[in-house]
Amino acid sequence: MIKKFNYFLSITVVSWLLTLMIIATDLSPPFKAFLTTYFSHHWIAKLIISIIVFLLVGFLIEKKQVSEKIAFYSVIASIAIMLGFFIFEFIKG
Repeated sequence: MIKKFNYFLSITVVSWLLTLMIIATDLSPPFKAFLTTYFSHHWIAKLIISIIVFLLVGFLIEKKQVSEKIAFYSVIASIAIMLGFFIFEFIKG
């Protein structure tokens, strides 16, 4: 039996995971150092972790369905949160 890839759930999970990792690396130098230690650069670490989670969620979780609309708004919300966070950090100084 061929498994169906759960694309929209993967997009939703990874968009929120990436948002959390981006904010965490900015707020937590130990977390950023941890990623850098194991992956040579924190952006490479975020990329590898995101790809692994995207594939695992997509292939392993087939029962939980997420609509295209939810995935789309999750990506938009995560972008808005990141943008808001960095604007706040810029204004804060």
